[in-house]
Amino acid sequence: MDQQVLIRQVILFFLIVAACLACDPLANPVSGRIDFSADTISFDTVFSGVGSATREFRAINRGKEPVLIDRIWLAGGEASPFRLNINGVASTEAGRLLLAQGDSLFVFVEVTIDPTGEDSPVAVTDSVVFLSGSYLSRVILEAWGQDIWLVEDSVDISVTWSEGRPYVVRGTLFIDTAAVLTMEPGTRVFFHYDAGMTVAGTLLAQGSADKPVLMATDRIEKEYTDVPGRWKGILFLDCSRGSRLQFTEVRNAAEAVRIEGREGSLPDVALDGAMLLHNSVASLVARHADVSAVNSLLAHTGFSTVSLAGGGNCSFVHCTVVNRWEYGYRTEPAMFIGKGDGTLPVVTVLNSVISGTLNSEITIDASATEAAGSFRADSSLIRVDTLTADWYTSSLFRDVITTGTLNFIDEAAWDFRPDTLSPLLDVAGREEAAAWPYDIRQKPRPSGDGPDIGAYERQPGEKRPER
Repeated sequence: MDQQVLIRQVILFFLIVAACLACDPLANPVSGRIDFSADTISFDTVFSGVGSATREFRAINRGKEPVLIDRIWLAGGEASPFRLNINGVASTEAGRLLLAQGDSLFVFVEVTIDPTGEDSPVAVTDSVVFLSGSYLSRVILEAWGQDIWLVEDSVDISVTWSEGRPYVVRGTLFIDTAAVLTMEPGTRVFFHYDAGMTVAGTLLAQGSADKPVLMATDRIEKEYTDVPGRWKGILFLDCSRGSRLQFTEVRNAAEAVRIEGREGSLPDVALDGAMLLHNSVASLVARHADVSAVNSLLAHTGFSTVSLAGGGNCSFVHCTVVNRWEYGYRTEPAMFIGKGDGTLPVVTVLNSVISGTLNSEITIDASATEAAGSFRADSSLIRVDTLTADWYTSSLFRDVITTGTLNFIDEAAWDFRPDTLSPLLDVAGREEAAAWPYDIRQKPRPSGDGPDIGAYERQPGEKRPER
């Protein structure tokens, strides 16, 4: 009887073992093919000496049996500019990893590129190699390294920055009262997180239509192009004079341009062909300041795109001010005009667009009588609720469209060119167009037919580009 019990126990044991082996997804692994979520991992341009963002890919077992990966390694080894994290472990190689049927493991990749002494970007490549028995496969790694000028000091004397290596600012770049910082066409300035520029002297950003000046976040990956709030922006102090942003793009800041004057000391900034967009608070804030904006685009902010207060003179000619905000509910209009700690600024809007997703995209924080002495709009499209705006009188708006759909070519892609059905076409004032015969792209405005309202003049045959 005891022998029969023992036999039954042995049989039961082997049945349990067999059942466990049958249920174990990693039992009896074989060598096999490994598939990948991507065959190439590409990095956008990486600043030399500065680490990249992290990219990742998955190694996948699409077979019907568990697979044993004998070895995973970085082909360039320790000398490679790339770094790996394999299945949660930072290393240049790993071995004897099991992948169950349908399972995958993650490989994370970063890259740091040493300075090369070259102005032009330099390509670097490597690969991650997988070996399972006789099956050999790899994922290509590629990046472009760009040398930079790292800026951590103040500008105490007049200097000129030029095209070539980008300038990367950490901390606050201060332009002293006696200094002029000139940026030539094609100059690129990237700001580290929470960095900024303070101008006590003069900033001359002198881009051109084909080589604009760019000031943006130092996260230059494509997915950060329209991400706001990565750096503080440019602050002009009350002692600043004669600054100019010509064919200059300022984006990804909290406040792209802020001008802080005081009673009796009005700093002045001219915008000509400027693009101020993708900013978490505002694109232009002026307090006790003189601002001249021509052929400029101001868009995509969390609060008022343009905020003017405290006196001064502000003019907008052939400008496009448009706001929508996908990060949350927006309550502030695209343009706000108030007294602040002083008086209303004198504001002139000619041949311009002020619009967005709210019912009314302009607010003047004053009585109708006060507004009449400080505001004038002509030959423009300004989205305003004329029934609820207690400051509104028709005398403020001459030949101004107050409702309607703008019909840009592709506003979702920040393309603010008017399409064929846009109400902006051919209805702008000719006098201002004669003074400014070219638009923000240096495309001609017509001398016969009426020009278009806004910064962009529609050109024959323009349409949404293929994506």
